[in-house]
Amino acid sequence: MDEYSFGCPKKCKRCASFAEGKLRLVPAFFKEGSGLRLMLIGQDPTIRQEPDRVKHALMLDDPNSQLSRWLRKEVFGESNLHSSTLYATNLVKCSFEKLPSAAPQGAVGFLEPYFDNCKDHLLEEISKFRPTLVLTLGEPAHKLFITILDNRHDYAEDMKDAFTGRFVRAELRGTEFDYSPCLHITTFRLAETYGDSLKNFERGLEAYFKESGQGLAK
Repeated sequence: MDEYSFGCPKKCKRCASFAEGKLRLVPAFFKEGSGLRLMLIGQDPTIRQEPDRVKHALMLDDPNSQLSRWLRKEVFGESNLHSSTLYATNLVKCSFEKLPSAAPQGAVGFLEPYFDNCKDHLLEEISKFRPTLVLTLGEPAHKLFITILDNRHDYAEDMKDAFTGRFVRAELRGTEFDYSPCLHITTFRLAETYGDSLKNFERGLEAYFKESGQGLAK
């Protein structure tokens, strides 16, 4: 299945009147597997250095990238990630010259108008991929993602309250899946800020994968 078949755009001019970003990469990454259908959602594809290195969402096309290795070894484990049917994308498809977190209004405030134009792409991706489990990476991604859920009020907005190791049933325009936010790579490695939340998340994720290889969603 090619990278566009779930709804990621090859071209997009929705933000042409104000956009600072560029749709410079193949936005999605897909890998067939025998286990649960796992969807990973980042906030946007911008990185600090050498932006041309980013060819697919979360750089999962490069098994040696820092993010790819972190997801395999520290978050999921090699076997869990290998067995999953995996789809990775970003809330906002454009890359920017500067990190959204450096914007005066913060990452959420900066990305919000872009996400307003991008969310239809994401809705189509979820509808077509039909994930078992969705994880967003980082607090900005979580805060923006829950705004489109039908049951958004079932989720705490702040990461400290939402990152618990519990996978809550999400509803989105007729598609249901289990959902949890996940700390991003830099925060994950400084997770003493979150007390026992990281351990609870790791235990919860491992238990999720062990349940018949399909998680809680049926």
